[in-house]
Amino acid sequence: MDALIQDLRHMTAAWDDSPGKIVLGSLARLPLYPRFAVVVRHRAAAWCWQRGLRPVGLWLQARSIRSAGAEIHPGAQLGPGLAIIHSVGIVIGHEVVAGRDLVLYQGVTIGHTGTGPGQPRLGDGVRIGAGAKVLGPISIGDGAWVGANAVVVADVPAGAVVTGIWRG
Repeated sequence: MDALIQDLRHMTAAWDDSPGKIVLGSLARLPLYPRFAVVVRHRAAAWCWQRGLRPVGLWLQARSIRSAGAEIHPGAQLGPGLAIIHSVGIVIGHEVVAGRDLVLYQGVTIGHTGTGPGQPRLGDGVRIGAGAKVLGPISIGDGAWVGANAVVVADVPAGAVVTGIWRG
């Protein structure tokens, strides 16, 4: 529950770029936002997955795909403060590990390259722009930004901003 509260705070701050601002009137509308529903479903699916209720976790994942166009595997370990700006097209693999305050824009893919083992590890405060692909057993350092439509296949140092095809 603590992670979900931090998700809510971080997500609302990322939406309107005014940290900590949330008015009571917007709380009633919050469940209508698909991006919020995706985060809630992922937290519930991950909880089920960790407790051996894998079919339930996969069912919740399927609901997110169907309703919001986001596929976040329940096995993905995403830290508190997850903020999704637009949910459509987001794909996160089952072994991805991310720190606190991750911000994702639409069309982001984080996962396996399809050849060999391993999925990305993301630090705290990472932002990944629209359409970006982060692939393979790599690390993204704390506070790094991945630009829109970037393809990242090598480690990114902390605080870096990467664009284009990043091979290190």
